[in-house]
Amino acid sequence: MSSKNNKKDSTTRRSFIHEVSAGAAGAAIASALTQLNAPVAVAAPPQGKMPAMPPWPKGTTGNKYDHLICTRFKENATIPEVQGPQAYFRGESELPGAGINMGWQVFTKPIKLEQQSHRHDVDEYLFFLGAELPDLVGSFDGEIEIFLGQEYERHILSKASIIYVPRGMEHNPMEIRRLGKPMMLTALLLAPYFNGYYQVNKYMELRSVKTID
Repeated sequence: MSSKNNKKDSTTRRSFIHEVSAGAAGAAIASALTQLNAPVAVAAPPQGKMPAMPPWPKGTTGNKYDHLICTRFKENATIPEVQGPQAYFRGESELPGAGINMGWQVFTKPIKLEQQSHRHDVDEYLFFLGAELPDLVGSFDGEIEIFLGQEYERHILSKASIIYVPRGMEHNPMEIRRLGKPMMLTALLLAPYFNGYYQVNKYMELRSVKTID
């Protein structure tokens, strides 16, 4: 056998051993990552092709999970600057076991909405959006003044914004200074009911409000 053939066979054997070793190593790494609850990369479907969907389920009939659905969260507006009724999910008061409370209010006039600072024991998110469909971001037309932190760092919001308020962080006063169009304010508090420690009135909480049809 020529040296040329020997060299070719040797190269082929090395390539084969390398591929087997790489495959075994890859399997071992994937197994280890799985045991560590780390994400394992999954091959994406070919570009332009969607993965096949499972068949639509026929389902069963029953009321086992009725207690997990809330259909009553419309309330009378509490201030005249809010247009029409407001929507507010009061958390555990509506669905026992729920860990959030969340409100949706559409403002049509300027207002000093909060005149004192406060803090919560949980994180809060404030969403300032326009109120015109289909573009809740682009339809924002207003100016909001809000203060964050114990040092009262002043911020002016002139476009749709989301504010993350970490637990324990002082925030507000807040004023809706100008509205060219209606604005939707959504507040999400990661607590089973609304509560907070206020600058003047100390601790306050609100567990439920009468809903309307």
